[in-house]
Amino acid sequence: MERSIVGFRRDEHGDWVAELSCGHAQHVRHRPPFELRPWVLDDLTRNARLGTGRECPLCDVERGGEAACFAHLVCPECGAVLDGGGHAPGCSHRA
Repeated sequence: MERSIVGFRRDEHGDWVAELSCGHAQHVRHRPPFELRPWVLDDLTRNARLGTGRECPLCDVERGGEAACFAHLVCPECGAVLDGGGHAPGCSHRA
């Protein structure tokens, strides 16, 4: 299931991890020739990926999902957690 990238962080080894709107995380490594993601090495190109989609196998309904998944609590458009707080500016779901 596709989810939006809402942030990036480094893991304990210094590798980049994409934080997804569902609450899951995925490593986004650049290790040629096996993993080609040169965009992750530069702040500008990495941050340009915020809001773009990425497949999240942990949310995949066909596989049963994961108990820790909170995708149903996240606005699919702006990525805001629907806990009584507001949506991001410009979101069409904003009240």
